[in-house]
Amino acid sequence: MFIKLRIFLITGNAMDKKNEAILRILSRKAGLPSRTLSKMLKIPLSTVHRRVKKLEHEGVIGGYKALINFEKTPWPIGTLLMVNLAEVVPGKGHIPKKDIVESLSRFKEIEEIIEVQAADFDLIIKARFESLKEQSNFVEDLRCIVGIEEISSAIIIEENILPVPKIFS
Repeated sequence: MFIKLRIFLITGNAMDKKNEAILRILSRKAGLPSRTLSKMLKIPLSTVHRRVKKLEHEGVIGGYKALINFEKTPWPIGTLLMVNLAEVVPGKGHIPKKDIVESLSRFKEIEEIIEVQAADFDLIIKARFESLKEQSNFVEDLRCIVGIEEISSAIIIEENILPVPKIFS
């Protein structure tokens, strides 16, 4: 039993309830101070601080992100782009997904690139624009990237920031 438990912990698959609770809260309110987390979770401040630092050090927490009201910025138009990649490009062969993602990551408009396994598309891109015309031009630019076969788009109407669940507050 001890050997199994040790292997389980070494492989990084174990996470206790306190760390899970910390991560769930920080995923919705990244800027919360350790003192507030401590009060919400009813665990000592030093424990929260130590655990957050350890999660950061281990790469479980890779950074923190501001929750932005994009309607008050120069980029109020949010778009989700569903991208289908070509299996083979005539005259070029197979273009690796990582090469296409690398090409896409150079665009300042792109917030996120999510690789998915779906029937009709391979990537979901979340991007921001000043206008619908800019969004339309951007999609046309993406169509020129070798390896992208088809793009479907959806305009984001509203983004809801979920509050911290009541069990934690």
